[in-house]
Amino acid sequence: MDRARILAASRAELKHLVGQRLSEVTPSRRDFAQFVDTQKQDLAAIARLGGEPRWPAAQLIERAQVYDDADVAALAVVTGAFGQPLTDLAAVADATTAPILRDDLIVDPRQLYHSRLHGADAVLLPATDLKSDALQELVVVASSLHMASVVEVFTAAHLAAALRLPHALIGLRCLGADGGLDITQTLQLAREVPTQRTVVCLPEVASATECARLRGTCDAVVIGETLLTSGDVATTLQELLSA
Repeated sequence: MDRARILAASRAELKHLVGQRLSEVTPSRRDFAQFVDTQKQDLAAIARLGGEPRWPAAQLIERAQVYDDADVAALAVVTGAFGQPLTDLAAVADATTAPILRDDLIVDPRQLYHSRLHGADAVLLPATDLKSDALQELVVVASSLHMASVVEVFTAAHLAAALRLPHALIGLRCLGADGGLDITQTLQLAREVPTQRTVVCLPEVASATECARLRGTCDAVVIGETLLTSGDVATTLQELLSA
């Protein structure tokens, strides 16, 4: 993941958001936080959609409906530099019932309103790239829109900043040298989170073994490629999450 490119695209988005009609923004009615909070008793599945190369809109919507019918806890739609236009996110929101995370890095309050206008029920906030007051402002504005804030955490220092925000969900993005999930570091950080706080594992899980190790310390996991290549999504989810 080219993080610099993602952040640059996110900041570039701001120049197109002048003159938004905020009167059209309505609060979210799909409670992402409630759907992914399991009190560490289970693992909720967040199905990731979109990415590079960009998916055709029809394929994105069709796959979103398959995941929705399989009763995933939520959908994560990749937008921005490596993902889909927000019009596609809006189309998914219209076609499904599961709450939707805008899977991009949000750095400005104007993007929150824009995300909500396009159907997002939750957003991803990068603790490592924002000052504490800016991060707090984003969480407050998102809360006013009834949107969940998933604060992206890499290290213990980022975790401490996220835990100071009482309404934020903790999104752990611990990556190994290959760019994939680092379970050992994820578990180390997750154990530092109070039980009542919701923890989301942001790198995609790919096996029942990974899910079994995360059970009891994380509330939710993101699943992408494994579901995309599955011919029976409901069965695959059961095999992954019930180990």
